[in-house]
Amino acid sequence: IVKYWTSMIIIASIACWTYLFCSHPTDVEYQSRRPGCIIFTFIAMDVLHPCIYLWTVGNKFTSDEAAKMTMLQKLSCSRWWKAKLAAVILNETTTNVFRYVAPAYNFMLPILVFYNAAFGVSGGFTLVAVGAGH
Repeated sequence: IVKYWTSMIIIASIACWTYLFCSHPTDVEYQSRRPGCIIFTFIAMDVLHPCIYLWTVGNKFTSDEAAKMTMLQKLSCSRWWKAKLAAVILNETTTNVFRYVAPAYNFMLPILVFYNAAFGVSGGFTLVAVGAGH
């Protein structure tokens, strides 16, 4: 169930940004919707690693198998996609980027409140929902 829940959060974050830009909002609507999209994106980034790990755990796709396949076979093989996705997300560089994004967000949130008050409201709800130690 966690696998589908985390996937749903990531897909919903992408849908949130798509809706923001495709709905042609007025300036006021854009200013009020953007903080929610940013905060929701940080939540989605927080569950990205567990989501990718849960979907790719147990994938036994080797480079020898990949060498025997044509490109069309690779593109239609879910095990190849899982291996590539795991290689992109579950590597040391991406992990280090995500490790520092959350503290940077917690540092920037009080500053962002001066830019737009909606960050304070959304940040307060997030703090209550996940707790201060998260």
